[in-house]
Amino acid sequence: MMTDKELDEILSDPIFEISEVEQKLFDLPEAVRQSRMKRSQADEVAQRKPCANFADYAHLFAQVRQDLREGRRSLVCYKEDNVQENTFFIADGQMGYIEELDVAQRQIKDRVRKDGRSRVIYEDGTESNILFRTIGKNITRNGYVITERNDGQELDAFLGKGITEEDLPQGWIYVLRSKSTDERIASVENLYKIGFTTTTVEQRIQNARNESTYLMADVEVICTYRVYNVDVHRLEGLIHSFFHTARFHVFVGDAEPEEWFVVPLPIVREAIARFIDGSIVEYTYNREQQALERNVLDTANRVRTAPFDTTGLDVLSLSIKQVFFNEILRGERNVEYRQIKDTTMNKLTLLDKATGKRYVRQPRLLRLASGYCKDRDVLLVEVRQTLFVRPNRIEYHLGRIVGYDLRRTTHESSWVSAEAGGSAGCR
Repeated sequence: MMTDKELDEILSDPIFEISEVEQKLFDLPEAVRQSRMKRSQADEVAQRKPCANFADYAHLFAQVRQDLREGRRSLVCYKEDNVQENTFFIADGQMGYIEELDVAQRQIKDRVRKDGRSRVIYEDGTESNILFRTIGKNITRNGYVITERNDGQELDAFLGKGITEEDLPQGWIYVLRSKSTDERIASVENLYKIGFTTTTVEQRIQNARNESTYLMADVEVICTYRVYNVDVHRLEGLIHSFFHTARFHVFVGDAEPEEWFVVPLPIVREAIARFIDGSIVEYTYNREQQALERNVLDTANRVRTAPFDTTGLDVLSLSIKQVFFNEILRGERNVEYRQIKDTTMNKLTLLDKATGKRYVRQPRLLRLASGYCKDRDVLLVEVRQTLFVRPNRIEYHLGRIVGYDLRRTTHESSWVSAEAGGSAGCR
């Protein structure tokens, strides 16, 4: 172990001596020092503190959480104009409420921008007078703005209004709850099966306890929907794809049923209603917040999902004909093909420099763009499997669509609304 004397001898070595010129290298310029001081002061001012009257707000947070679970509110990406007083938002998983907002157009560096102080109450019982622009940065980085409560009747389409003799019944969409006593299943809250039958639901489930698709147990019928003028098989598939991230994974024997989802019942009802009337194109399901997330419609009349984090994922970008693009969007096409040519060799394969051998690239995601024009449609799709078919073809077997950026006309005409022209009744 080193003694104090030995340590002093080392530190007294001339190599540790710093001249006045060298010392100045460590001095911060006055402008930088002042800037850091201002930021430090701003951070200090905006530090959270306990909210003395939090009891006045606690019930509001509980109500908003319930509204999200019932589909009466939804999540939207940040835009400057949708952050105002009395707005709720989520950032880093925690909800905040903007009670006061004192903003104005102010000079920020070389631009005039909206900024000012606020009073934000957080659901953990704290408050802050954070800057308006900081609120926006926090939401943009990892959060959402919560829409106003919608008190309208969203399920009018299921009341059977307007059904005539010309409307053709196609079958039943049903929602079931398991009566299983298996702890892996019985302990899961908000677990529902969403399925389809052309017979009555009672006939379909009468042998449930002997079928793995029903978790080898009796079930409780929660709600059924008589659907008209719709390809219900495809509607069922679209609903399953919509809730893909909330799929319940459990093996019953050697089988893994695929139609069970962990989603609040009001959200299931809301989603089915929106699939029937076509408005589901405006939403995706946010599993973390258990809420519908509204897609972004920009000034160019486009609709897009929130950005999907592709960090660490191999993403292969391909151009595709619009007709095939639309088929993938509608769920009618689940394989994309590519020929390995001299011009595509480096893009579709990988070279092992150590051995000189080439291997087929195995992307996790395909970024599919329709054509080459500036306003082309784009899909981001999971790749379930990549297969090489001799002599020179690659097959990309597609999974769920995780993101898109589309012209409004493409979105409306090519996905659900073309198939959802009818109405339905709820029992």
